Order: sequence, then structure tokens, then C-alpha cells
Amino acid sequence: MAALSLTISSSLVGCQKSFTTRSGGKASNFNSSMNKHGPICSMEISHESKKEFYCNFSDRQLPLALSSVNNQMVDLKATSFRDLKRKLKKVISGISDEVKIMALIDHIQRLGIAYHFEMEIETALGGIYRGFSAHGSNDNLLVASLKFRLLRQHGYNVSSNVFNKFKDGNGNFKPSLSEDVIGMLNLYEASHLRIEGEDIMDEALGFCVEHLSTSMHRVEPNIAKIVRHALKLPLHFRTPRLETRHYIEVYKEDPQRNQDLLEFAQRDFNMVQSLYKGELKEVSRWWRELDMAKELAFARDQIHHWFMWPVAIVPEPQYSECRVDMTKAISFIYLIDDIYDVYGSMDELELFTQAITRWDLSEIHGLPKYMKVCYLALHDVTRDIARKIHKKHGFDITDYLRQAWTSLCEAYLVEAKWFRSGQVPRAKEYLKNAVTSTGVHVALIHMYFLMGHKVTRETAQLISNGPQFIRCPATILRLWDDLSTSMEERERGDDASYIESYMKEHEDESEESAREHTTNLIITMWKRLIHESLKQNPFPHSFTISVLNISRMAQVVYQTQEDSTVKDHIKSLLLDPISLSLQSCKPK
Repeated sequence: MAALSLTISSSLVGCQKSFTTRSGGKASNFNSSMNKHGPICSMEISHESKKEFYCNFSDRQLPLALSSVNNQMVDLKATSFRDLKRKLKKVISGISDEVKIMALIDHIQRLGIAYHFEMEIETALGGIYRGFSAHGSNDNLLVASLKFRLLRQHGYNVSSNVFNKFKDGNGNFKPSLSEDVIGMLNLYEASHLRIEGEDIMDEALGFCVEHLSTSMHRVEPNIAKIVRHALKLPLHFRTPRLETRHYIEVYKEDPQRNQDLLEFAQRDFNMVQSLYKGELKEVSRWWRELDMAKELAFARDQIHHWFMWPVAIVPEPQYSECRVDMTKAISFIYLIDDIYDVYGSMDELELFTQAITRWDLSEIHGLPKYMKVCYLALHDVTRDIARKIHKKHGFDITDYLRQAWTSLCEAYLVEAKWFRSGQVPRAKEYLKNAVTSTGVHVALIHMYFLMGHKVTRETAQLISNGPQFIRCPATILRLWDDLSTSMEERERGDDASYIESYMKEHEDESEESAREHTTNLIITMWKRLIHESLKQNPFPHSFTISVLNISRMAQVVYQTQEDSTVKDHIKSLLLDPISLSLQSCKPK
């Protein structure tokens, strides 16, 4: 959401610039129906598009992609990339003005380069937090809003009472604030980090939406463009990597930009993109050698789409191996979903569920061939991941992964029984099962182990139990997916949905009111998720961010219904580098 940063730099003359939101937290930084179920359910692409996409890649090994990244760094004017990084570190550390350092941090986050400056950012925000006061501050609306947002993004549970001073005697936000478009835009973004019970932030959101929507005619075109982008989807709900690509283009047009920061961000984007290409080649080769498209011809064959999930959830280069293994796990969420949803008979599905539960290769003898192939491949991938984690941490995670796959298959079996019997479950019952059948729990338990954090029995058991921290993003994904299901699809009996269950229980309500109820439930889940991210818990900050990112990706999936939009996302992140012709865009 480019909005905030450009707005800030346009109003704070001389400020440097700042970073893409990777919400998370100081608190958590402890020191046929083929259209549902599974993390990236709505992202479909045509067969012709797949052929066109794959022809852009060769079969080079991932190590070659890594060395191409290193070669780029060497070729870029004698290690100028590293020189730029050192220079920017000095700039960050040398800023004592609170407003300027916050503006710089905001740009750095949005430009996707925060992982280079984590220590400097945490030091700066720690100092700002220590001086934070919910009462008596002289901060204007812009500064108060930016401070609130940045601190909450980093897990500091600061009070929303800081905004009380912007209200009048009647308890409403002062009408004069509507003249401050930049301030309102910052307040709008801050309001999306609210938790349950923060009425003032709900009021702030309503106030900002009302006045920002009518402000476009009286601001400069570039600001109007930023406001429209923000109103379409706030920054906190956007996936960091897609927003990085967008914001680099926005920042390029900022007359007050820091040219070193822009150049560094552009080069970093291209180097990380090169890494993604190597990873995609590796998982594409694995997928072809697995030959599942032949053995399970009825199932989805979209490895490039599945790869977009790890890119969205853990985009930083240090998680390269994690993204490769995560894509493999996610592919089985889709394959197994299609077995239950599209092809398997009830008897076969019962047998497959039993085989997964027992996790014994001798169980395959009673399975049909297509199920045997899938079962053996899943076993192999799970074994390889477990061995890798055991080698690194000396901890055997096999049972935790087995339990996750068992829970998923049991949830799929429940839905298959509902669908084939024509049963419409009660809304609460549907959602309880659907939280598991999204596959989010399977994805995140793999993600946690693969991100390289120290694995303990406590954290392994906690995440295996599916805490609220995991249930919230799963609920968000399922409800967005259900909102994308039309009445016509439901009438055809294509799939169950929360909306259908809710309407059956509330026969006097229209589909429109049911959809409104569902949207409000998503908002509630986001508030709870943000609250969870601000609590003390044993999970590392980076995992907190990945949980938030999977929720953000659900939003992108919901909005990405068009084949062309999916291809545009893939091209912008994986294929098209950013032009480094910097001379043409020097600050005025």
C-alpha cells in the first residue's frame, strides 16, 4: 500500500525513506468442485497459459540461480550493492529526528529491504516505544498515526488512546481533520491494526473512508492515485512482495525520494527474483519427475501457482530452501483435496484416511493405484523434510507432520460425506471443520519447522494443537473463499459454503445480509489475529509475520479471479525484472 510512505515524504521535506510491512511483533518475538479447500484455492490458470509460462524457464539447478545472484552483485559496479547497504546503514543510524526515522523505516519496509536493516530498525523503534505516550503528546495526526502503525507492526502493544485528542467535545473526530488528507490516510492505515474492543479505531476507519472517498478532486493526481490504492485494499492486508513491486514504481515518482534507497531496492528486487526463478525451476523439475499429472489426471496441475504461496508467506532470500520444501507440501494439499473432492469413491476415501492415520506403508495394498502413488509420494516428501529437520535440530517431527496430514484428511472426509449426502451442516459445525480443511494448519506447521528456528517440544506441541494464532488465518482464508462462491455455484451443488449454512439457519435473511455477516466475521478474525500477534508467545517474530502473510494471501486469492491477473502477479514477481535505468528518474 504505497499510500502512506509517499504521503509522508511529500509532507515531510527532507525526510529519507522507509520499508514494506511485515507485521509481526516484538511481543511474539520471544527473545466438480475444484474451487475450495487448500491454501491457494481460487488461483486457477488455463492450460495454454501454463504452457506459455513454463517455456520461460530452463532446467538449471538452484545453485546456479544462487551464483547468478552473486554474479549480479559482483557485476554491479564493483560491489556497489554492498557499498550502498553500508551507506544506508549509516544514514539510518545517523538520524536522530523521530519523524524522519519513522518515515525512512516506512519506506524501507514498503520497498521490501527491511531484512537488510533489522537491527537498525529495531533499535530505532525501541527508542520510539520507550518515549511513547498515549496522553499529552504533541504529535499531529500524521505522526501519531504512523507511530501507532509502525509500533504495532513490530509487536509493541501501544494504546489507541493516543487518538482521543483528535476528537471534539461530542466524542466525534474533529471535522477539521478532513482537510488533512495525508493525515487521514495515515490514520486509515493505522486503523487496520485494531483489535477487538477498540471502538475509537473502528470510528477512525469510518471517518477516514468517508472523507478520503470524497477527497480525490482536491489533491494532486499522484496523491489521489495513492488514496485510491489504499481504499481498494489497506497496506496491512497486502502481501509484502506484491506490494514491494508496486511501491518501487510509486517511490520512483516521489520527487523527494532517496536515490540510494531506490537503487538499492531495485537491485535487491532483481536479485531476489533471480533466486525465485531458480527455486521455481527446481520445484517444477521435481513435479515433472513425480509425474503426478499423469497418475492423477483429474487433479490440478499448477506447481507455479502453488509456489506463489511460499513466496508470499516467506519472501526473504534466507528462506529459499524453505520455499522449495513448502511448495512440495502445498502441492499435496491440493492433490489430496482433489482426491476427496472430485474423484474418490466413499469406500476409497475411507481407506485412504485410514492409511494416512496409520502412516504405515503396508497400508497401501488395499488402495487403488492412483491413491498408492499419492500416498507413497507424500510419505517420501514427509520423510525427507523430517530427516532434514532432524539433522539440523536433532528433533524428530515425523509424528507432528503425520498428525497434521491425518487431521486434514479427516476434515476432507467429513466434507465429502456432507456433499455426497446433500447435507448442509450448521454454520458453526461447518466452520469448525473448514478451518482444518483449508490446509492452513498443514502449511504452517511445515513452515514453522522449515524456517530454521530452534525446534522445542513445547513449540512443536503448541503449533500441532492448532492454537488461535493458527485458527484465525485458516478462518479468514475459508470465509474469503466462500465469499467468492456465487449463488449459482451453490445452487448447482458444487460445494458447501459458510454462507449456505448461515442462510439455512437464518431463513429470513437474504444472501446479501449473509455475505455482510461473513465479511464482518472476517474483520473480527483479523482483529483477533492482530491481538494474538501482540501477545507474548514462544514463536519467533519471523513466524508471526508468516502467519499474517498467509492471511494476506487469502485476500489476494479472493480478489484474483481473472486468469490475466494471476499471470500478471506471476510475471511481476518471477519473470519481469525492474529496469535499472536510474539516470532517467533522478529527483527533480
